[in-house]
Amino acid sequence: MQIKTRHWISYSLIGLAAGLLIFGLTTNSGQLSLASLAPSNWLGRLPGNQVDSYNKGIAQVAPSVVSLYSSETIYSSVPATTLAGIAPLERLSTSQGSGVIIDENGLVLTNYHLIDGADTINVVLNNGELLEADVLGSDKETDLAVVKINSDKPLPYATFENSPQLRVGDIVLAIGNPFGVGQTVTQGIVSAIARRVAGGSAWQNFVQIDAAINPGNSGGALINPSGQLVGVNTGAFSRDKGAQGIGFAIPAELLRQVVPQLVDKGRVVRGWLGIGADDLPMFPALNQRIMRGAVITGVLPNGPGAQAGLQAYDVVTHVGDRAINNTTEMLLLISSLHPADTVDMNVWRNGELIRVSATLVERPRSNK
Repeated sequence: MQIKTRHWISYSLIGLAAGLLIFGLTTNSGQLSLASLAPSNWLGRLPGNQVDSYNKGIAQVAPSVVSLYSSETIYSSVPATTLAGIAPLERLSTSQGSGVIIDENGLVLTNYHLIDGADTINVVLNNGELLEADVLGSDKETDLAVVKINSDKPLPYATFENSPQLRVGDIVLAIGNPFGVGQTVTQGIVSAIARRVAGGSAWQNFVQIDAAINPGNSGGALINPSGQLVGVNTGAFSRDKGAQGIGFAIPAELLRQVVPQLVDKGRVVRGWLGIGADDLPMFPALNQRIMRGAVITGVLPNGPGAQAGLQAYDVVTHVGDRAINNTTEMLLLISSLHPADTVDMNVWRNGELIRVSATLVERPRSNK
């Protein structure tokens, strides 16, 4: 009985001390201040500080996101017999996707694969208005195209000139017209940056996202919660291959490099070294001796690289003052320069670092 009494007295004293502590931390109104009890780095997770809607950011960009419809007449070389005689077989191939108005005068940014070979292109504005469009410029390598629509009034538009560079973990919102159901917004995060899809162009520099990207989302806007246009959606791995939550977008930094040339020249003029290259981890023996760079796998005879003295298995560690981490980074940097520009490179060769200078030429254009 004596032991129980002592325990009761101890618990009472602890309770009294806790009460005095809480009383000392109360505000003038007598209510407990949770802020005074929480560590400073915890306050951002209080319910009152959480973002419960992205509506404001979406509302800034949504009016500039359009639906795009293209069609191409495909003729067959096998003739068909009709009541009127012999006529070529033909069928109509159609595509449906999205786009983003980037200028109040009607410049619309979209994907190359949506307008490639199209005979007619129609754009439906956010308000339901239907307008015809003409291709102003396109670039197969980055899957970008700019089309022009004519309107008798200024159009809502989004810009990417000052958009921030995306980081892994950043929240993103994809706006488009999946399956033609109407404008739809999906939300996710940046899963990876500087992605290149196997078998794709060397100039791919995709951002990988887990926001849902469905057929029809291509060409639509990728924005951050603040309503900044940070990319253009381009595609996703299909679910019939077991993929889930693997979508891709073209980031704003690549848009800034490509789009002005599409508007001014109708195509992209790229600096070219005339080399083949691959990532350093593909060459374990080299990678054991040097940790970072891009490996030259081939040099085109009489090309700029050959004339500068570059050789197979050289490792390019720097282009100008910029360190090179992988092949895509090197190719994008060189292609952003102009023909006739001189580029200085640090090259690792047989255990020695050497300096090489090359004069770029314009990259040959593909047949298509």
